Amino acid sequence: MGKQLLVLDEADQILDHGFRNQVDAIISQIPKVRQTLLFSATQTKSVKDLARVSLRDPEYISVHEEARTATPDTLEQYAMIVPLEQKLNMLWSFIKRHLNSKTIVFLSSVKQVKFVYEIFKKLRPGIPLKCMHGRMKHVVQQAIVADFNEATSVLFSTDITSRGLDIKNVDWVVQVDCPENIDNYIHRVGRTARYNKKGKSLIFLCPEEEAMLEKLKATESKIPIHIRKVSSRIFCF
Repeated sequence: MGKQLLVLDEADQILDHGFRNQVDAIISQIPKVRQTLLFSATQTKSVKDLARVSLRDPEYISVHEEARTATPDTLEQYAMIVPLEQKLNMLWSFIKRHLNSKTIVFLSSVKQVKFVYEIFKKLRPGIPLKCMHGRMKHVVQQAIVADFNEATSVLFSTDITSRGLDIKNVDWVVQVDCPENIDNYIHRVGRTARYNKKGKSLIFLCPEEEAMLEKLKATESKIPIHIRKVSSRIFCF
């Protein structure tokens, strides 16, 4: 019998969604003599534990090993300190100022995505608007991504868009809601500045969320420290 091959792609996401038992069951049923490839966007404790039981004498390869930061050098990152009640006003102003940009807007829940999408659609900003979330059927999600890839538009989305999708030529990533952790921030901004292309990201933070900036600067995960605070009164980009 020829060489057996096991590929575990998006391993951190598989484990985050609670499929560890299923992975263990699959590994127990396949030949022990095999080549195993494990890919993961983040090296969490769960991923390291899985690597220990599924890999024998593994060779670790990190695409960011020699990089200065965990995000591309071609990515410009901005932050705005905005009161909660002003976030949607600032988002509207941003969209109106960037009508020629392909933009992904991240919000924290399906309810928020639907609400902001419906309100902004009624206001007719002058650029096509789309929305995507996990309660949509997979075929609908695929159609939305295909349409978004074809034309300049604004996509309102939950974190479902932050990983595992081939989304092309995104100019801006806007985070209206503070991400839960550093990894979520990296995944979100990773939708732009891909394949050595330039991109920009903007995060809206309430005054009480300003500590997130310090976490990004202080982290050992190679997050760039050159995130700039921008006055909430103007857009200078």
